[in-house]
Amino acid sequence: MNQHESRKVAMQAIFLANQDPELTTAEVEVKTVEMLDLEQLSAYSKTLIEGVMLKRDELKEAIAAHLKKGWRIERVNPITIAILEIALYEIKDSAEIEPKAAVNEALNLCDDFTDPDAKPFINGILANFVK
Repeated sequence: MNQHESRKVAMQAIFLANQDPELTTAEVEVKTVEMLDLEQLSAYSKTLIEGVMLKRDELKEAIAAHLKKGWRIERVNPITIAILEIALYEIKDSAEIEPKAAVNEALNLCDDFTDPDAKPFINGILANFVK
């Protein structure tokens, strides 16, 4: 599984985790393997899932701080939030990918999981974190 495919799996796992915040990281990983009919998670998927789950509150606060005035994170599409969390984790905490590449990968995830209107929104939020 390449890095892009691993990221897709991780994004779906984070989406699942956001739907049920009581799930542990291990439970999310098991459910993701079952849901996507995988033999196992790739090492990179596990790194992303564990990293985002560990920093979940920090990532959501950072995203919320860059929403337009009057907007709450609860109003944002849950898939978009999962994409943002993965990308922001990669931007802030991953040595595996350059920040600009993480933004591009987030935009690529939009092609598979959201409508085209999400791309400018995601790009705008993530631009705040890329130097």
